[in-house]
Amino acid sequence: MSKKSNKPPKKEDYPHFRHYIKSNHPAMITSEYSDDEYNFRKVTHSEKDGRHLNIKIEPNPNPQDKNAMYVTKRIRHDKKRHFSKWKYSWKKPQK
Repeated sequence: MSKKSNKPPKKEDYPHFRHYIKSNHPAMITSEYSDDEYNFRKVTHSEKDGRHLNIKIEPNPNPQDKNAMYVTKRIRHDKKRHFSKWKYSWKKPQK
């Protein structure tokens, strides 16, 4: 017998940062792609991703990191199981 909760699932706030297990780096989660996938952008210290310019996030939301943080323009999607259950406490600064 399975127990079902009458509570609606907790609504997540977007964007937020989680650890992307496949790359062993943080990722900025922008939204849900489907029930079991997230839309995300890669987090990097590089100004470019190949020949494409990345978006600079100022100030860097990670207080321990003194280098500039960039996110790629291209939005990717992957299974939620490839991301950590926990979120980084970082907040994306408002423009």
